[in-house]
Amino acid sequence: MSENNSVLHEIRHSAEHILTQAMIRLYPNKFYMAMGPATDDGFYFDFEPLNGFKISEEDFPAIEAEMAKIVKENLPIIRQEVTLDEAKKIFTDNPYKMEWLESITNRGEVITIYSTGDQFVDLCAGPHVRYTSKVKAFKLLSIAGAYWHGDEKNKMLTRIYGTAFENKENLQKYLDNLEEIKKRDHRKIGKELDLFTFSDNIGPGLPLWTPKGTIIREEIEKWAKETEEKWGYVRVSTPHIAKHTLYEISGHLPYYKEDMYAPMRIDGEDFYLKGMNCPHHHMIYSSSPKSYRDLPLRYAEYGMVYRYEGSGSLFGLMRVRALCQNDAHIYCTIDQAEKEFLKSLELYDYYYQTLGLKKEDYFAVIGLPSPEKKDKYHGDKKMWDLAEKMTRSAVTKFGIKYEEDIGGAAFYGPKIDISIKSTTGKVYAISTAQLDLYMPTRFNLEYTDPNGKTQLCAVIHRAPLGSHERFIGFLIEHFAGSFPVWLSPVQAKIIPITDAQHEYAHKVLAKLKEQGIRVEIDDRPEKMQSKIRDAQLQKIPYMIIIGKQEIQSDTVSIRQRDGKNIQSVGLKQFTGSIKKQITDKDLGMLY
Repeated sequence: MSENNSVLHEIRHSAEHILTQAMIRLYPNKFYMAMGPATDDGFYFDFEPLNGFKISEEDFPAIEAEMAKIVKENLPIIRQEVTLDEAKKIFTDNPYKMEWLESITNRGEVITIYSTGDQFVDLCAGPHVRYTSKVKAFKLLSIAGAYWHGDEKNKMLTRIYGTAFENKENLQKYLDNLEEIKKRDHRKIGKELDLFTFSDNIGPGLPLWTPKGTIIREEIEKWAKETEEKWGYVRVSTPHIAKHTLYEISGHLPYYKEDMYAPMRIDGEDFYLKGMNCPHHHMIYSSSPKSYRDLPLRYAEYGMVYRYEGSGSLFGLMRVRALCQNDAHIYCTIDQAEKEFLKSLELYDYYYQTLGLKKEDYFAVIGLPSPEKKDKYHGDKKMWDLAEKMTRSAVTKFGIKYEEDIGGAAFYGPKIDISIKSTTGKVYAISTAQLDLYMPTRFNLEYTDPNGKTQLCAVIHRAPLGSHERFIGFLIEHFAGSFPVWLSPVQAKIIPITDAQHEYAHKVLAKLKEQGIRVEIDDRPEKMQSKIRDAQLQKIPYMIIIGKQEIQSDTVSIRQRDGKNIQSVGLKQFTGSIKKQITDKDLGMLY
């Protein structure tokens, strides 16, 4: 952690203590304080309300005013090491702190408390600033529910989110950016642009794609399929369910069972909705003998998978229970594995660059096994070491920034997750890749080498666009709904000024449709400015304005969604330009 980040962490951690102290002043004996750490974005405080006590965001001004008093009082924040007996006396009436004490004792750690003057004390490992006056700029943001320890089996607590910065200028920049993020929320824009919906009658986490949203899905899928064909992939298709035996061979049962839907009993056998495509692809590979001449063999599928995510973790398109993965598995020799892994990363970069992202906009997290949880992973150390070595080498050669996540490996091998930073600085985990030397041993994924001997292949699992759902959620927020023309559900809206231009407008409509341009006409009896405003709210790239002059000159006038107007453009010229823009996947506007 850098020095600046360390100071900010102390400020935020101290702000949480000040929040808790303010709450106790304002609402004594109304709640149990549970926990309250600093985070990358600020801090939060969890508490259990007692006897029907409730709080809302309307109470924030009063709480912030009390926090400001504590800051102004310049109270010292003092660290003290205590014995277990001393700590139990302090927190005897708080079940959450008593549980923490037991956990700290079991880990053999020193018990520390922090006192704010002689008014407030909390069980905490720190660190903190020395005086409350060092917390100069803070803001309470929102309230949510949160399970104790994040476990749905535990009690639901109330969580207050806040943030703090070293000065008011940085706080204001953060708050302004937060407002921009709210404006870009994919759930909000998705509703406004009519892209997707959910239904209680279908179930949580099961998105329904409207006609406009389906256009975006299909354009991305078409692009990916055309690209993967050029990069040497062949397409396969697999069913949505499989017998329990498939997942027993793969090891997903029982290891992954909690994340899968409950089984269906069919003909005396348990069948599962597939939670992943890889075992199905392995069965296709092993269905016929393979030679070294066949490798590398790259199977690609846009496959629906189903995962039982906890209801508390579901979030719009970002975390769902039914998702369509841009999935593929590469079967290759061990000698080919690193090169194929690197080639996969280069494919990722092609996708990102096409969408206007640069290497500095994304980074990798290499998930490695935890030495303390050896029972979580399958395969021997030699296999893991080789897979890790090749993964690191490929990432290094690719030249992407990366960090390590000990404990973040898949159960069958190290993996990388690629996260993208959007225009607002928000980070999205999008793409994944794993180099797998274990599954070939489970499924006997073999090939015959040049000497006629049977060898096990390596497998690369890769999903550059992740799931349609999360990827489109990212795109909605990244572009704020103003999609590039090739992805826009409606690429042009024809707006006749009066009824007298309807006949000519419909001729223009037919000609554009003939050229494959997604175009609509607004011939409602509304004022032109009203029609333009509606088209802009729908973030349609081009409005084709048709009046008396356009009919006389056999042209069209263009108004772009950025507000720029272009008069008297030949229809053939406009059609050719927009078609080229679509083909090139140009991110800008024509004029």
